[in-house]
Amino acid sequence: MLKQRKSIVGLDIGSSSIKAVEITQDKYDFIITAFAQVEVAGEQGWRDALSDLFRTGNFRTKRVSTAVSGKSVIFRFIDMVQMTDDNLLNAIQFEADKYIPFEIDDVELDAQKLMDIVHEDGTSEEMKVLLVAAKKAIVEDQAEMLVDLGLQPSSVGVDSFALGNAYELNDILSPGLQESDYTVALVDIGFQKSSINIMRNNVTHFAREVAMGGQDMTNAITRRFGLEAYEAEALKRDPQDQIMEVQDAVYPVLDDLGNEINLSFDFFENQFDGEVQEVYLSGGSVLLPFLEETLEKIFEKRTRVWNPIEGLKVKADNVDIDALNQSAPQLAVAVGLASAVD
Repeated sequence: MLKQRKSIVGLDIGSSSIKAVEITQDKYDFIITAFAQVEVAGEQGWRDALSDLFRTGNFRTKRVSTAVSGKSVIFRFIDMVQMTDDNLLNAIQFEADKYIPFEIDDVELDAQKLMDIVHEDGTSEEMKVLLVAAKKAIVEDQAEMLVDLGLQPSSVGVDSFALGNAYELNDILSPGLQESDYTVALVDIGFQKSSINIMRNNVTHFAREVAMGGQDMTNAITRRFGLEAYEAEALKRDPQDQIMEVQDAVYPVLDDLGNEINLSFDFFENQFDGEVQEVYLSGGSVLLPFLEETLEKIFEKRTRVWNPIEGLKVKADNVDIDALNQSAPQLAVAVGLASAVD
């Protein structure tokens, strides 16, 4: 019976919508046992929206995994001497103040070894490390809100790494599809920001957030057509016979966003030996019919909209299949958060 299996809800709390995907793991099967999505008007609406979502979503568990993002989360790529993972977490407490703009006591820290640094003589005494710092106040406030709503926070992660988890889950469900050393860039275009995770062999080699997203496109439409914000948002979602005019309006935003993401590709390619071979797009803005083609031209790389629920089983008697499939490109973060079932 499913109720004896391990379940967790991946909760992607965004500034314009909240997405929740419950994944239940049974041996080698990953099953979507519940799904819900609700629109929200900024942080002030989170509590009421979450209350409604869990009251009506038919979730079988109160355990949730969520994430933080934005200016309170910092990524840094640093070189350190070789050491074990346990020693790395201890050492990073003393190294972090060199790299982050916050007081060490005010942040949660984590670090991950990315690769060995091999010198010309073949020695490898150093390693490249990804350092992540998130302000404790943001993490604690979000966890406290969830507890107040009767939920059980299992973990609070970072959006960019949740994308990586979702990609790894896809690889588990469809093994052998990617060649060895194949490098992909996961780009999730949200409402206020875009998250980037560049992965090689299912290991994150670069992560970053860009403060641009769907809201900038909506604002561009508002200016071009002289509409109210809600009217511009509706037109963006369904341009119908005005698709060319909408494309012209948002192209400068896409050009700026694409060029900013290209800078991330350049940084990765300069730091690591290799290049991004394919770009996977997710997030609400990918529903724009011309976005994939436009960004592919800017990136000059194979680019496609990603379906992060592909390969997952679905409990059809508890999930609206049509609504799930329609929202699928927006669910990469939520799926990634729910994939770490323990």
